[in-house]
Amino acid sequence: MQAMDQDEGIRIVGEAEGFENGGFIFVAKSGGRYCINICDRILDPDRNEYSVGGNDVWLYFETFEEAWAKLKTLIKNPIEAYSY
Repeated sequence: MQAMDQDEGIRIVGEAEGFENGGFIFVAKSGGRYCINICDRILDPDRNEYSVGGNDVWLYFETFEEAWAKLKTLIKNPIEAYSY
């Protein structure tokens, strides 16, 4: 997360309260700040796959330490994450 460039990001399976199926969490870095986007994780029963839903919440943090402290409360363990 600390080493991310401006055009990189991380998608994490969440365990965020109030979001369908724990939500998806997207982490990006922009303008030196960290951005965490949480949204619903919608199951398509026909394909048995999850997709991004609505219910977006955007959080911004000035430092890695602040972002990581919040992120730790939202992620599902064991962690399932993908970089892009």
